[in-house]
Amino acid sequence: MQPATGPRCRHCWLPSPVPVCRDCLSKPLAVRELRSGFVYDGPARAAVLTLKHGGVVGLAEELVRLSGEIQVAADIDLVVPIPIPLLRRRRRGGNQAEHLGRAVATQTGLELDPGALRRNGWWGPRQAQATSRAERSRIVRGAFAAGTERVRGRGVLLVDDVSTSMATLSEAARTLLAAGATVVDAWSATRAG
Repeated sequence: MQPATGPRCRHCWLPSPVPVCRDCLSKPLAVRELRSGFVYDGPARAAVLTLKHGGVVGLAEELVRLSGEIQVAADIDLVVPIPIPLLRRRRRGGNQAEHLGRAVATQTGLELDPGALRRNGWWGPRQAQATSRAERSRIVRGAFAAGTERVRGRGVLLVDDVSTSMATLSEAARTLLAAGATVVDAWSATRAG
């Protein structure tokens, strides 16, 4: 698996010769910082797809372990996995981001709260059909609801299996910040792009 290392933008974690890429300067994301373990390709992509669709839950712990020590800012105290719609969760037999979140919480010693963020709707938007970053952002607008009493005054680390356009992570972060979270960082097992 190819580690997602080298010079990268701290906001979107795409390769960049400068700490904040041009896209993130012109269109800031709600996520303060993103880090990812691996490039979404080859064996890392296969592992994520097996975790997501094959139900091999043990892969979550392995992906977190193999990605090395996850560095968390001092103002982060809560791990929140990206929720998936109820029908998708039932069909897959669970939520891959929740399995990863549990492993991240264990490694970092942070509290895990899978109920702090909820997905609106039964099935959810069809982001994979979107053709542009702007369209993906439009599709996920309003996709989440946050438990204000669970996140108010707390720093949150969002966890997901793969980050692509950053639309999902950014919308989730906006929702958490609107509910009173002080800051939102993110970690994904893999980064596309």
